[in-house]
Amino acid sequence: MTGEKLKEFMRRLNAEEYICDLDANGAGTIRGSGSELVTVNEDGEIFYKPEYRRLAFEIRDIRDEVDEYMTEFGKAAPDVERFPNGGKEDTRTLMLYNGTELAARQLSNGSMDFVTWVQARGHRDMGHYHTGYAAAKEDFAIRAGLIDQDRFFTETELTVIRSNLSDYLAIDGGECISGDDERAMKNIIGKIDKVVAPEIQEQAREAEDQGYEPEQEL
Repeated sequence: MTGEKLKEFMRRLNAEEYICDLDANGAGTIRGSGSELVTVNEDGEIFYKPEYRRLAFEIRDIRDEVDEYMTEFGKAAPDVERFPNGGKEDTRTLMLYNGTELAARQLSNGSMDFVTWVQARGHRDMGHYHTGYAAAKEDFAIRAGLIDQDRFFTETELTVIRSNLSDYLAIDGGECISGDDERAMKNIIGKIDKVVAPEIQEQAREAEDQGYEPEQEL
């Protein structure tokens, strides 16, 4: 990772209060709280000790987001708007579907944010502004009709569902529910875990880690 992608990656890391020591090719170390540490090579691969797995997952998610939206931003046509106070805003379309647009905006201070608009009569209307890319993509998918909002659960809602199912299974102890219902509930919990806690699935698949290892893609 180099150039604008690396600059944005480091901006995101600094905003999350990680301590990064990366060279011009994106290789180096990233520290979390305390002694947590991961190593990144020039290809963007992340190496970590088993006890620092959570930090590695967090860094990986930031890296993947930055790579995705900065790649599209680099390919899109620039649309720079200048303001009387000397500021400027480079707004570029990342996705356009069913009259709905997802755009990234690079501000004069170098920061990035995101907005979804409905395009009507050649104009952008009803902007929803986001500091986070994941939230902006989710908003775009709903506004564009790619996801039925009535069938969509947020991570918070899924966490509540998981907690209640787990509590019910623990309290009931299998006395009032059939084996099929118990298996169905456990299957639902497993599916939710893949969304709200993918590292749990990763840990379950790996028997034991020794020393540093490359990040496993999920």
